[in-house]
Amino acid sequence: MRHASLEVLMKRLGEPENAIMVSLGTPAGKSLNMQKGFWEYIRSYMNNGPWFDHNGDHSESDEFVKSQLALNLKQSEHLSAWRKIIQNKKEASGGKNFLTGTDALMLISNIIFYPSNKIQEFVYERAKRRSRNRWPEIVTERLRSDGPTTRLIDLERERGFSV
Repeated sequence: MRHASLEVLMKRLGEPENAIMVSLGTPAGKSLNMQKGFWEYIRSYMNNGPWFDHNGDHSESDEFVKSQLALNLKQSEHLSAWRKIIQNKKEASGGKNFLTGTDALMLISNIIFYPSNKIQEFVYERAKRRSRNRWPEIVTERLRSDGPTTRLIDLERERGFSV
């Protein structure tokens, strides 16, 4: 198998028969090892809290998590990133034969998609703001930066829900 899909079965709290299968992205271009790594990241987050080290073990520091988040660019930031890559290649080669076809293609495609990427980010930020106060307390407690204080499975048992 060259590509793998990563799906999660989600059950409604208190209604385990009400379930939905959620795909965590398309399998196109994602190898089985990549999807296993992504699943391990999710598992570590859920079991060990929001801060963990490069092995997935709990950490009191958020240093590793911040280093990983710093690698993630917004779609609209790709244009400036490619311009910087091209500038570095130009300086390294003294301005001679530094531009490859890939560089030109990426620069042009990022220029073309820049407006739509900015609109997408704007809509996403608005949607996040609008949905912030619509979650029940049991869910928002899990979204705190210091992590949840209880496990969902324990809450289900306390409230008498079948697990």
